[in-house]
Amino acid sequence: MKQAPVSATLTTGAATATLVLLLAGCGAGETAAPPAGEGETRTVTHLYGDTEIPAEPERVVSVSVTSTPLLLSLDVPVVASGVAGTSALTDDKGFFAQWAETADERGVEPLPGPEVGLEAVAAAEPDLIVGNGFGADTVPEELYEQLSGIAPTVVHGESDTAWLDTTDQYAETFARQDRAEEITAEYEALVEEVSADLDTAHDVVILTGTPNGFNVFTEESAQGRLATDLGLTVHELPDDVAAPGGQGGERGDIVELSAERASDFGDATLLFVNTQGQEIEDYLEVSPTLENIPAWEEDRVFTLGAASFRMDYYSVPMVAERLAEVLGS
Repeated sequence: MKQAPVSATLTTGAATATLVLLLAGCGAGETAAPPAGEGETRTVTHLYGDTEIPAEPERVVSVSVTSTPLLLSLDVPVVASGVAGTSALTDDKGFFAQWAETADERGVEPLPGPEVGLEAVAAAEPDLIVGNGFGADTVPEELYEQLSGIAPTVVHGESDTAWLDTTDQYAETFARQDRAEEITAEYEALVEEVSADLDTAHDVVILTGTPNGFNVFTEESAQGRLATDLGLTVHELPDDVAAPGGQGGERGDIVELSAERASDFGDATLLFVNTQGQEIEDYLEVSPTLENIPAWEEDRVFTLGAASFRMDYYSVPMVAERLAEVLGS
């Protein structure tokens, strides 16, 4: 199966992947699991307990769009996937742009969405269902029980888990540990190559624009971890704004900063995750004070592209390439 290397292929709130199962007309009798086929099985431990799954599943349905790139990167036979609302982040089916081509090449069908129904999942005839454990496309426990009535279901992922660690969780489920080791080695090679040429003289702030100011990615975020791995220093904000916050309440990967406090960025270089294709000048409409900070005056404000919102096997090399382009020494 064709798999592009990480070095070649390794979200803002406007486009979220909402997973809502429509229960009308989907009673228990209509979504009962089909008779189990012959073949070996094994038990997998995941977010909601232990599940017996086929040892070699052939028809995997990803009900959470953020699970799909993990499965694709591990060469798992995905036949259908949940989608996000179409936007600048996605193709016209709702697959995120960085891995949409790979999904098309492998014949992955989009589940009707972004609202996905139990009937649509059952119609894909899965022998295994996979879902995400956090975020906008999370599979809560009640939903997990309903999906388990269709086929064995596994839910992985927590908000503070790095994408490589989540890849390892999925690799354990599908006995793809060798492939996971390859992915880790590819990432380490990418980091070594790119970090050697980056200018690290200034701290960096990775952020998105909001109607009230900015959401800033912390060191705990996937974006912050990549920056740190590449030898960059993520700028530390004052204590009164650095407490966990942002969308969804308590979280450590994003903090909110009002437009009036752009001076808190200090001398750091600004890296905007421009999820809707915004140009640098567009951010002045929300925060005119940006013009007064050193980064703006010294032309050290850059965009990273929409793919940098969701960090995975396919988007990481795109972001690393962009960083090499704008911060190359």
